Formats: sequence, structure tokens, C-alpha cells
Amino acid sequence: MTRANGAYSWDQFDSESYFQHYYGEPHVDDEVLVGLVSRAIARAEPAGRALETIDIGTGPNLFPLLCALPRASRLTAWEFSASNVAWLEAELRAPQLRPQWSHFWRVVEASVGGDVALPADPLGELEACTTIRQGSVYDLPEAGWDLATMFFCAESITGDEAEFDRACARFAGCVRPGGTVVGAFLVGSSDYEVAGRPFPILNVSPERVRAVLEPTIRDLHCETIGLVDREIRSGYSGMLFVSGTRRDERA
Repeated sequence: MTRANGAYSWDQFDSESYFQHYYGEPHVDDEVLVGLVSRAIARAEPAGRALETIDIGTGPNLFPLLCALPRASRLTAWEFSASNVAWLEAELRAPQLRPQWSHFWRVVEASVGGDVALPADPLGELEACTTIRQGSVYDLPEAGWDLATMFFCAESITGDEAEFDRACARFAGCVRPGGTVVGAFLVGSSDYEVAGRPFPILNVSPERVRAVLEPTIRDLHCETIGLVDREIRSGYSGMLFVSGTRRDERA
């Protein structure tokens, strides 16, 4: 069976099963990641300005949006799977945040300190600020945002090296020159199942991720989180946090 992106039934992705498996009980690695992401976004240039922000491949996951909210003028959740789009829409319309998202919001609050005034309950502001767009990472517009985030997307939508490279290139290229990219990649992981349905992962190393991003991203910071020799959860044995700035093509 081919491991290319188009071989999988993404519209049948069981969003709630994925959420329960990966975020039903928040993991310390995710708390570390949320802290790193929140601080990287707080430092994004230009300082003090609200940023047009996109999260790529959001999936059944609100923590990327919560991390971005303190700096966002507008938030776009760019998601390919129809089932994930429906899940996100329902999650943002819910009467209150799930306890898991409230937990991660407290991590965001602790990470950005007293620099900005944040609501105790961010759901209303998050819903008002966020637009959910169904689309493929491979079709991202060029240079459309100030800040882009991407978590566990490029390497977990394909087992094909060239498709991984294309996804990373679209991620890096969707911010304007001088814009900020922040994300995380699964490292050393294998294919995974959601509700018994298989999905692909490309086994990547920190060196592989750095090599594909550095031609476009300067000041690239990479930091491993929780790397172990065995999978902690299906498809997960650790991650790589990345942040940097898109190069000015005239330089």
C-alpha cells in the first residue's frame, strides 16, 4: 500500500477518538510544548503588535489556537479533514471549554506572565477571533500571514519524503518575509491508528527537520522534548519544538 497522503480517508478521521487518546489526560510533554510555544509567540516581531496568524493542520486540538490567541488579530485554523473541521466548529461553539483546554490555557497564562491581560475563560474571544478553513497544507497561499504555527502535521499526513518536504516548504513560505514560524514535529514515530483506522507517519529526525527548514528560516531554534526509545502513546515517542523567522528573499 502506498503511504502517500492521498491514499488515506482523512474525512473519516475519528476526531473525538483522537482527542481522547492524545489529550484526554494532558501529558507533561504537551505542557512543556505549550510553554515553549507561548513564549516564542510572545517574542514574535514586531513586538507589541497583534499578528495575523494561521495554524496549519489544526486537527482535534485547541492548544495551538490558545497559544496564539494573546497575540492574534485574526486566527485561521487551516484543516483538511471534513470530520476535523466539524469537530473544531462544535468545539468553538461549546458552552464552555473542556477541562483539558482550560488546563492548557492556564499553562499559556503562566508562560506569558503579566505582559498581557488575558481572560479567565478564553472561549468567547477564541470563537470570535477564529476562522476555520478547510484546505490542504499543499495549497497554502504564499506570504499571507505574520505568524504560522504547525503541530504534528507535515510528518503525520504522509509517509512520503517528497510530500513531507512540500508540506514544510508551504509552512515556511506562508508567512511574510520577517514573519515567525513556530511548530513541533513528532520524532522517531511509526504509523498510528485512530479508532482502528491506519494513518501514516514519516519517521523524521531533528537533523532532517532542520535541513528542510533552514533554507527558508533563519535563527532556527530546535529543542527536543521527551525523546524516549519506545512509544509513549500510539505514534508518539517524543517531539521537536521549532521556531524561527522567514528569510528576506532579497538578502
